Order: sequence, then C-alpha cells, then structure tokens
Amino acid sequence: MRLPSIRKRQIRIITMVMGSLVVVLLVLSILLRVVFSSQNGIKGQSIWVTIPQGAGSATIASLLVQHRVIGSSFWFRTYLFLSGDGGKIQSGDYKFASGMSIEQVVAELMVGAAQFDTVVVTIPEGFTVSQIADRLAALGVTTRAAFLEQVQQGIFSYWFMPLGNFSKKGVRYRLEGYLFPDTYDFLLGENPHDVVNAMLQATDQILTPSLIDRMHQEHLTINQLLTIASMIEREAAISRDRPLIASVIYNRLKIGMKLQIDSTVSYALHGKLNLTLQDLAVNSPYNTYQNTGLPVGPIANPGLASIEAALHPAHTDYYYYVAKYNGSGGHYFATTYAQQLANEAKSQANLVSSSHQSKQNTKQTG
Repeated sequence: MRLPSIRKRQIRIITMVMGSLVVVLLVLSILLRVVFSSQNGIKGQSIWVTIPQGAGSATIASLLVQHRVIGSSFWFRTYLFLSGDGGKIQSGDYKFASGMSIEQVVAELMVGAAQFDTVVVTIPEGFTVSQIADRLAALGVTTRAAFLEQVQQGIFSYWFMPLGNFSKKGVRYRLEGYLFPDTYDFLLGENPHDVVNAMLQATDQILTPSLIDRMHQEHLTINQLLTIASMIEREAAISRDRPLIASVIYNRLKIGMKLQIDSTVSYALHGKLNLTLQDLAVNSPYNTYQNTGLPVGPIANPGLASIEAALHPAHTDYYYYVAKYNGSGGHYFATTYAQQLANEAKSQANLVSSSHQSKQNTKQTG
C-alpha cells in the first residue's frame, strides 16, 4: 500500500530536479546571451585588426583583446566552442567598429575581410590643424569642414583631454598641438572622428610615463609642454638648435621677458611670413611680442624631438637668437642685446651674400 506513495514522492522529486535544471539552463542561456551580445568600448571608433593565416582561436582572441575589440578572451573562445564557428573564421585585415558584441565580431570574421581603398598620409612635424585639414581633404580622406568639426567638438577619451587648452579664451583650434605628426593609413572617405582619434592615440602613445614624470618635475602642464614644444618646432630647422631655442624660451620666462617669437605672430596671422613691424603689433593672445609669457596655446603640432627638447633644454645664458641665413638652417645665439645686434649684422651679411650668389648662378645658367 505504500509503494504508490513512494513512487509519487520519487516522481515529485524527479519533476522538481528537472524543473530546476530547466530553470538553471534557462538562466545560463540568458546569461550567455547577455555576455555574447554585450558591447565593448566606446561606440563610433574604428579598429583595424589583422588575422594571420592559420591563426587558432586563442591567437585570434588575444589579438581582439589586445586591440580592445572584445573585453574577454574566455567568453570569445566559449562562444566559438558553443557555436561551432571556430573553424569558419577567415584571415585578413578587418575593420571593426568599437562597441560590437562578441556575436557581431564572430559574424564579421566568418564573412571574411572586406577590401578597402586606403591612402598613406604623412603629416610633417610642425603642421598646424589647418594644414592637416587641407592635406586630408586634398587626398580624399575627409572634408576640411568635417575634420575641423571633430577637432572642435568631437568626444574623445584620453587623459590629457581635460587638462589642455580647450576652455581658454582665444584658442583657435581646441586640439592644436595634440595631433601627433606621423604617417598614417586612412580610408578614402574615412570617418573624420576616426582620423582625429588616430592622431590623438599616437600622441597618447608617445607621452610615456617617463616623459610625463619629467613634465611634472619641470612643473609643466601638458598644455604648457606642447605650447613650448610647438614654438621650438616652428623655430628650429636643425636638431642641434632645438635644446638651445628651448633654453632661450625658459631663460626669458624666468625673468618675465617677452618671448618675441616670430612664429607666434605668424600663427596669429594665419601663417603669414615676412612679418612687418605692424604685424608684430597685432592684437592676439598668440602674439608673444605684445603679451608676456606663453601664447594662449600651441601654434603647431610638434614632433617627439621638440617635445623632448622642451623637457630637456640646454643649460645656457642665452636670451636671443637669429637665423644665420648661411644655408645651414642654424641660428646665432647671444646672451646680451649687443651680441644679438652683432649676430643680426652677420645674419644680414649672409643674406646679402646668398642673394648675390643666387643672382650670379642665374646669370651663368641663363
């Protein structure tokens, strides 16, 4: 008489266990779905990743984590195992959009790498934001207007962004000085946000911990560092002069002497050369003939050599310099104004001699 009761109890237990398993599997399924469909990174950025021929799931997962396409190697490999898609991934160059889920990334890898028209863009050291915009537009990467819009209003996540010159009155371009001059591979018709981000990313990479430590030792902000480096970049034509020009800048700042750097006036006048006395009087926060101290922000985008010169100036008693105009690209440096006047006379003589020689050569070839 007790057997039916025992059987009922067993059936009840089995039913409860089965029900619990179903709930666990359902929860696990939902959890995996959430994990595999969750998005990584900031939306709107493009990330290039090369998947080598014959790469296994561990290598692919490592590459994707390294480039911040996905957040977890474990969950990526788990997805491949559960879906059975591991053997369907194709090699090639992939362009992922940040914020993609693991599910979306795997789908892209199964379709295969797309073919894109790319262009190599070289941004020389000392180029201004305006010059960069013109070069990108000329090469078909993006329009000048779209690039400048991102420079002024784009949202980027880098440690130096809030510490720069962005809120100061009179700054022409928010990211002037922060776009690292280098050679880049861009798509024709590239997303302008990605273009600016690539240059900011390069800046972030060259601003190493040791360099930042040195900046703090010199009691400089990032904006001050890049402003000084940008002036060095525009003034120095040869490497040897960089730390010497840096020393003149610091020596003048130390005693409250106006920097009187021509390239700051040139920037204020949108690149004008052959400055006149009237030009030197222009009312601009960039004009170091009229204002004491540093200009309101960087006047160009400096290279690493100029940044290092700004952090490691030569120890001199120089307060003046003038271009030699003898074909060397160098400068004469002076401690006193009397020495500066003598150097200016030598510079002028070199200029006259160079002009005379040029005329002689023209006659001979004519």
